[in-house]
Amino acid sequence: MNHSRSAAPVLIVILSVLLLIGLAWGNYHFAENHIAGEGFSIQWISIYSLVTEGKSPYSDLVTAQLQDTLKQEIFFTIGNPPRYTSPLFSGVVILPFTLTGNITLAHGLWSTIQLVIIFLILVLGLKLTGWKPAWYIFFLFLLFTIISYHVVIPWLDGGLSIWASLFLVLTFLAIYNNRNEVAGVFLALATIQPQMVVLSVVFILIWAASQRRKLLILWFFIAVIFLSVIGLFLVPDWIVQYIRLLYKFKQNFPTATPGVLFNSTWPGLGKQLGWLLSGVSAVILIIEWWLALKKDFRWFLWTTCLTIVFSQWIGIPTIPENFIGLIFPLVLISAMLTERWYRGGQLAAVLTTVILFIWQWGLFFGDLTSSQPSMQANLIIPLPLILLIGLYWVRWWASKPHRLLIEELRLGETY
Repeated sequence: MNHSRSAAPVLIVILSVLLLIGLAWGNYHFAENHIAGEGFSIQWISIYSLVTEGKSPYSDLVTAQLQDTLKQEIFFTIGNPPRYTSPLFSGVVILPFTLTGNITLAHGLWSTIQLVIIFLILVLGLKLTGWKPAWYIFFLFLLFTIISYHVVIPWLDGGLSIWASLFLVLTFLAIYNNRNEVAGVFLALATIQPQMVVLSVVFILIWAASQRRKLLILWFFIAVIFLSVIGLFLVPDWIVQYIRLLYKFKQNFPTATPGVLFNSTWPGLGKQLGWLLSGVSAVILIIEWWLALKKDFRWFLWTTCLTIVFSQWIGIPTIPENFIGLIFPLVLISAMLTERWYRGGQLAAVLTTVILFIWQWGLFFGDLTSSQPSMQANLIIPLPLILLIGLYWVRWWASKPHRLLIEELRLGETY
């Protein structure tokens, strides 16, 4: 019996290694067919050109190379012509993959690691929220989450959104463990995808100030400055070049917002409805931020999840790849429902993932076959809408201190 128990961890490690090798092999052959991977290709080609030829990723030469290389590829995303639009320090993530010198091999490894990261985000979500579902519930939740639109598309694209999500969740974990300096560094790394995390970063810094977590704020700025200075050694005027990109925002970045969807559906009222939604979202968010100041970690976590969701609606242009950041709010809602109603909550968690799977893919394929495609703007609605309903459904339980909530639940069971 003791021998079988001691052999179990070894067997798990061996199976995990074999699984990773199999995934890497499959992803390599997938990359050979040049299906999707636009986000990865943009990052890899741009940084590879910088490392091997000294060309600025923002230069016209690299932009022309990107557009010439990618114009005949098959992609699942729709938007502006490909060009490098990330802060230069985001290259710290892709740099090790450029050392292979082979974009196909690098893409296969990148895709494999991103699958591991998605699984890691879900596991860390379980730890941070205290969710302990039955194994079959977690399996179904994991399955329908991984094959859902908001996970498949970011993975296929291969951009930086999955990495930014990981760094944000690691920030939560570090805050939970009172490692403020580590939290500050991870929060800085999350800014490799600025549009995706800007509101979350602002709220976390404000909340940290209210909690007197000075080390978190200090290390955030130290890390951002350090990364930026490293970039200056490589491209002395990269900050100026990046600001130029931001100045010509509509030419260089996707402009998908609820207003775009409303305007395409109701041209007469679309613009006004878009502004109304952005205004209401901003007001709600400001109120919730104010209420969360000086509150405990559970309340902070719920408010950060609300911020992540509202980031899709508040008027900041987004892309489908950024929806990967909405996994964590989905885990939080599932954990709170299970904490309140164990069996019903677990069922609701799985049912939600199934509904999202059907709704989002239905809209996606419907858009592909439509004579007037919405440029995937209609996909801004399903996931944020369900998550907002879910977050406010569990708000009372999420904002209660965990010990007090458990005592109230036990008291309720005695009557």
